[in-house]
Amino acid sequence: MKHLFKVFLFILISCQAWSQSRAPIKSISADGNSLSKFWKWKEGDNAEWAAPSFNDSTWKDAPVLYKNISHFPELRKAQIGWFRKPLRVDSSLAKKTLFLNIEQMGASEIYLDGKLLHKIGIVSTDPAVEKTKVLAELLPITLPDTLPHVLAVRYSFTKRNFYFPGTGQEIFKIRLHDINRWGGSFYRDNLEMSRALAFCIGVFFIFSLLHFLFYSTNRQQKVSLSLGFTLLFFGISFFADFLDDHITTISGHEINELITLITLYLGLLLINVSLYLYLDQPFKYFFYLQAGLMVLALTSTIFDITFPFETQTWPFFVLLFVDFIRVSILADRRRHPNAKVPVNTLIAMAVCIVVFFAVSILFGMLAYSIDSIQSTSEYFLVVLGILALIFVLSIPVGLSLSLVKEYTRTHRSLLKKITEIEELSARNLAQEQEKQHLLSTQNELLEKQVATRTSELKKSLLSLKAAQAQLVQSEKLASLGELTAGIAHEIQNPLNFVNNFSEVSTELIDEMKEELERGDTEEVKAIADDLQQNLQKIVHHGKRASSIVKGMLEHSRMGTGERQLTDINALCDEYLRLSYHGMRAKDKSFNAEFELITEPDLPRISVVSQDVGRVLLNLINNAFYAVNVTRASNPSFKPKVSVLTEKNDNQLIIKVKDNGAGMSDKVKAKIFQPFFTTKPTGQGTGLGLSLAYDIITKGHGGKIEVESAEGNGTTFTIRLPITTAPIAVS
Repeated sequence: MKHLFKVFLFILISCQAWSQSRAPIKSISADGNSLSKFWKWKEGDNAEWAAPSFNDSTWKDAPVLYKNISHFPELRKAQIGWFRKPLRVDSSLAKKTLFLNIEQMGASEIYLDGKLLHKIGIVSTDPAVEKTKVLAELLPITLPDTLPHVLAVRYSFTKRNFYFPGTGQEIFKIRLHDINRWGGSFYRDNLEMSRALAFCIGVFFIFSLLHFLFYSTNRQQKVSLSLGFTLLFFGISFFADFLDDHITTISGHEINELITLITLYLGLLLINVSLYLYLDQPFKYFFYLQAGLMVLALTSTIFDITFPFETQTWPFFVLLFVDFIRVSILADRRRHPNAKVPVNTLIAMAVCIVVFFAVSILFGMLAYSIDSIQSTSEYFLVVLGILALIFVLSIPVGLSLSLVKEYTRTHRSLLKKITEIEELSARNLAQEQEKQHLLSTQNELLEKQVATRTSELKKSLLSLKAAQAQLVQSEKLASLGELTAGIAHEIQNPLNFVNNFSEVSTELIDEMKEELERGDTEEVKAIADDLQQNLQKIVHHGKRASSIVKGMLEHSRMGTGERQLTDINALCDEYLRLSYHGMRAKDKSFNAEFELITEPDLPRISVVSQDVGRVLLNLINNAFYAVNVTRASNPSFKPKVSVLTEKNDNQLIIKVKDNGAGMSDKVKAKIFQPFFTTKPTGQGTGLGLSLAYDIITKGHGGKIEVESAEGNGTTFTIRLPITTAPIAVS
């Protein structure tokens, strides 16, 4: 608050100075007489400088009022100095106990006519010894007569003391009081000031909390958040001002002053931020210019930097006020619904300014009479305080009240809409009840229809499952037929050899009998040798047929669905030959080149060999079918099917390649779908690749992929994880 009263205090003290001059003090006003005039000072330390007989005519003049240590660079450098002032009272005050009230920055000793009266702190140039004190209690002083006396102050302020040049406490302020007149007025004024500050602080913090609560309920209303911080900063500034009279240390005072200034400037800037948000005004260069001027004003104030015509401070406040008017006018031109709020606030501010200066001028005119000042000062102080409070609160509180009105309008509108919604809900409820009755009737009918349809669907589903099972069985039987044809063709070769050599051997026995009758033993021996060779060939081809049958029997025994360690290279060799011979058995004209390219030393992996064999048989049959179709349309075509095995990382890879006509992308996208086939009707069920996909992916945790392009053949790739898990034995 004290920053708001500096203009008032300046007028008051100037008026009092007109009447004081060097004349004796005739009376003491209710709020005391300032002893800030007619001081002289000198840096350094000399005990003789306290003596009244000392000639201080060569000393510098020192108007101490509103001057801090930064205005006395020689004293700051020396860290200690003396101040002297003539003091004279009228006969009505002589021999009367008066009191000094001192506010200072540093430590001091008060002397009257060379005699030490009081110590405020400990004066010393040694930082370890010096003890500074900001505020002093009431210090008694008695002037024995009406003659001129000398009031001297020995003062120290070492460089260890922390302060800001622009916010620092004055070197010292001394006021002379008559306790009989001042006590009640002082405590009453302090109480009134404390109450006014407490009221302001309470208003700011309460409004700040309300705006934060408004923002928490409606995050879209950014102006509530801005106003919350605006009032919070003002509250902190006033609270710091309130604490100023209770802080006795210099560092605490300086920090408190810094907080007061920063929060006050931020609060002022946030007023316009709130206005921008409230009136939907975009932030442009004019606002950022204000922010820059605020930083300049704050910095120059704190560090006491001055520019010509005080341009470091006043442009910010002028631009702030001008921008407030500019944004209000722009909002009014845009016909913004809230444009009248800042206009009304400006009117209130203008009234406050006019009344403020009118009261100040009136009080200055009355100040010619000390008696008038004594009788009216406290009342004008209260009036000016109220006007300053209204001036500060007018903008943020005006915006706050407008927001409250807006919330009230919104609340009433919502209540009205809620009432309308309740009426509509009642009508809708009646309509819904009618609809529910109709729906319940329709639902019963639908349920009956659904039950009937469900029964029919169940029958259709059972028929479909039966048909699907038949198709799967047909696919299995087709695979079995192809496998059987291959086996039969494979066994037929050794059986033909056995039959042929048996017939030849029978003929050789007849010849051997004839030669025995003739007695030609040499010819008999030759025939016996031929017969022995034939028998050996019969045994060889018999064993070959036996091994084929044994392998099929072993394959049949492994078809239990259990995983067993299987040699994939052997499995590929077996089913490649069986597929080829099966195709040959069905079509005598069929012929194709086939090859098996295996990676040696492949590990045996745990698989269901019968299932993997079925997958291989299906893929190889499809490959032979594809090249046979291509050969039929192109006689010069040379069909070829290749099966390759390899190991890659932790996977065993099987590739079945053909050089047929290939597939389009559209066919590739559907190739593993159940019942999809490219073969003519009656030649395929469309389940082979679907079953193969399920066996590899679901049954063995592997992958099956297809690569094909029209005219460039097809490659199916099987990827099986290499696992040698223990085999369950049934």
